Parts: sequence; structure tokens; C-alpha cells
Amino acid sequence: MNFSEYTLVSFGDSFTFGQDTVPKYDSHGHDDIRPKQKKYKSDCNKNSYTQFISDSLGFKNSINFGTMAGSNEKSLILLEPFLRSNPTLKIFVLFNFTHSHRYIQFLKINDEKKYELVDMTPVTPIKKDYYSGIDSKSIDHNYTYFRNGIQDVYNHVKDRRMLYYMLSSYNVPYVTFDILNDMDARILRNNPIKYIDSSNISRDLTDGKPLDFLESYSQELDTKSPLLTHLGIHLLRDYNYNNVNNIASWLLGKAKNVKNNAKYYMAERGQHWNIEGHHEVSKLIGDFIKKKYEN
Repeated sequence: MNFSEYTLVSFGDSFTFGQDTVPKYDSHGHDDIRPKQKKYKSDCNKNSYTQFISDSLGFKNSINFGTMAGSNEKSLILLEPFLRSNPTLKIFVLFNFTHSHRYIQFLKINDEKKYELVDMTPVTPIKKDYYSGIDSKSIDHNYTYFRNGIQDVYNHVKDRRMLYYMLSSYNVPYVTFDILNDMDARILRNNPIKYIDSSNISRDLTDGKPLDFLESYSQELDTKSPLLTHLGIHLLRDYNYNNVNNIASWLLGKAKNVKNNAKYYMAERGQHWNIEGHHEVSKLIGDFIKKKYEN
């Protein structure tokens, strides 16, 4: 593949964005902070693994769709219209799967015929008496009873399958990986399917395999044969670092074992990587891309 003919398009969360690679802008005392936000985004994107991969492999250019506190759902709804709107553009997709418990929710504003799109996490701040029927207690109940661990497994598999068929339908080259998401490691450690009661699922409608949607994915993990072109934990664990469940833990292991300093790749501010950390991750992902796509 001639990377110089392709635009590298990257999707993910704050790590994809490059958050904390530069100091946060001062938003106080300004009527319009949009210019500062635009510059912050540009500066962070330039320091991200996406930019370093684009430069090192010689891509034509790159576009960074990483969003702070973003979810897999948000990445998917950004990816689909981009692919649909650029049918003739040669695109190479990078897709970073983040925590499965993040998702998009439409919440009704009190006393208005209007809904807001909210990026949900277990610690999403909710304005008091702003959304109908929503408060901190209902958020706690949501993540305890509705978005429980098994539901997260389902959404994890659903997101991966959705991405696979979306990318396949547009026939674009791509690489996926997990920076924060450790669901594959959790499934391998303690397969959650055994906790699901499928007796109320019609076997006539599922060809006698009511949980095949989840079981087939678990089998892919066991046999190290994912449908996606995915830089997964089996490859990361070849580096012989302990407890490698995602790229974040791989980089932590590298810092401990090579640099003898667990915080070596961490930014001075926040909980994200510094520029050197993004360089190291770009080498990891870039090597994987070259093995899969270089002639």
C-alpha cells in the first residue's frame, strides 16, 4: 500500500485527541473562548499519536476526530457520515475503542420540548433539576442496574461488530485497538456468558444458538482470530510485560521495565500521556500497520 495516497482518519477519546500534551487554555474573563478552544484542539492533535503515525508512515494528511470523554457510540456516528460523504477519498481509519460504559444519551430538558445529547459516564455531572427525572441517584441506578457489567459486554461486542461491517461495506483499510478498554481481558479471565440465562430467548429464532452473538466473539478471543484487524491483548502481551490488558497498561509496563519510572510517559497535568508517550504508542501502532499493509 502506498500510504502517501491515503488520508489517515482517527477516531477515539481524549487520548486520541492528545489531551494534556499542552496546558489547558484559560477560559475566565473571555466572552468568546472558541478561538482558544480551536487552538487547544489543534495543538493537542499535533502532539497526538495520530499525527506521529501520519508523519512516520508518510500519509497524505490526517484528520483527528478524537473527542474528550468520547464514547464508542460517538466515534461510530462520526465515522459513518464521514465515509458516506467522501466516497472517492482514499481513507485509512484508526479506531480507538474506549470504555464500554461510556455512551450517548438523549435527555429531555425540563419544561421544554427539547432533548440534549449527553456523553454519559458513571461520573457525568448532571445539572440539578435541568433534565426531566434525572439526578445523581438515577445515574447511580443506571450504572448499577441497567448499564451493568453484562450489558457492557453486550455493547462491547455490538460496537465491534458494527464497526467491522461498516468498514467492510465501505471497503476501507483500517486498524483498531484498545487504549483504555480492557473488556477483552475481562472476558478471557471470566467469560460472562455463563452468567446469562437464555431460557427466555426463542431458539427457533436463533437457530438453536441464542447466545451465538456473544459466544462467537468469545471464541475469536480464545483462538486469537478477531474479525477486525485489531491490535489486541495477545499481541501486546508478546512484549512480556505483566498485566497488559490494553495499550495504556502496555505503555505503563514499558515505563516500569525500560525507563524504571511508571510515570515517565504521563503528562505533568491530568491523567493522559505526554508527547513522548504518544511517540511510543505511535511506534507500536505504526509497526502493526506496516506488518498488515506494507507491500
